[in-house]
Amino acid sequence: MPNNRTDGAPPPTVRAFTRADLAAAATVAAAAFELDLRAPSARARWRARVAHGLRADPRGAFVAYAGDRLVGVAQAMARERLWCLSLLTVAPGTQSAGAGRALLERALGYASELADGLIVSSSDPRALRLYARAGFALRPALAARGIPDRRALRAGARALREGGVRDLAALEAISREVRGGPHTAELRFALERGATLHVIDERGFAVTDPERGPWLLAARDEEAASALLHRALARTPRGAAVRVGWITAEQRWAVEVALRAGLELVPHGALCVRGEPGTLRPFLPSAPFA
Repeated sequence: MPNNRTDGAPPPTVRAFTRADLAAAATVAAAAFELDLRAPSARARWRARVAHGLRADPRGAFVAYAGDRLVGVAQAMARERLWCLSLLTVAPGTQSAGAGRALLERALGYASELADGLIVSSSDPRALRLYARAGFALRPALAARGIPDRRALRAGARALREGGVRDLAALEAISREVRGGPHTAELRFALERGATLHVIDERGFAVTDPERGPWLLAARDEEAASALLHRALARTPRGAAVRVGWITAEQRWAVEVALRAGLELVPHGALCVRGEPGTLRPFLPSAPFA
C-alpha cells in the first residue's frame, strides 16, 4: 500500500467509489503495484478485478481525491461474519497527505459490526504499520517462487478432481470453517476468467490462475492441502514461474511442498488478523480476496 505523505499538503477528499471512477482507480492501483498493463488482455483482467469489488460490495468501496485527481482507492468486503480488505492503494509519487489512512478508516467503517477480519498485506512497512495500528495482529509470511520441478510433483489424492460452478455451494462450509466466510462470489469470479478449481470433496479446494499458478487454497486437513497444492502447481503452464504467497508459520505443509517442488522461499508480507475468523489452517489466501 504505497502512501507518500507530504506534510503540509491539504488533506485528501474521500468519497464513495462510483462507476465513473473505475478507469482512474484501476490505473492508480496498477501503478502502485507496478503492474505491466501494456497488453490489452492484462489491462482488461486488472480492470475486471477492480470492478468485481465495486460490484460485489459497492458500499465498501472508496476513492481519495487531491483536487480533481484520483490518488487512492480502497475496497472492503463483507462475507457473512467476516470483513476483508480487498484493495488499498495510493498513487506513487503523489502528495497524498494521509490518503491511505483516510481510506482505511472509511473501509473499516463498512460492516463495522463484524468483529472478525483479514487483510493480506504486502511487505511495505507503511502498510504493516497502518494495519497494526488499526488493531490487526500481524502474522509474518513467506512466498515460494520459481519454476516448479514437475518431476517432484506427485499425482495427489485419488479423490482429487476438477470442479466447477456446481461445486460452489458445497465448498462454502469449508471456507466458513477455515477463514470465517464463504468464497463463493470470488470463486465464481475466478472461474469466469479461466481459473481452474481443484476439489477434494468435503476436505478442501484450491484455485489455479491460468497465468500465475496457485491463487487460493482452503482445506480441513494437511494431507488434503498438500495434495491440492501439488495439483495446483502441476497445472501451471509448463516452464512458467509461479509465486505462492502468504505462507504463514502455521502452513508448514506448504513449505514442504514448495521445497519439494524446487521453489525458493523469501519473506513476503503478512496475514493481518482481527478477532477469530476461522482456523486459518490449512490456508493460502487469495491476495485480493483473502
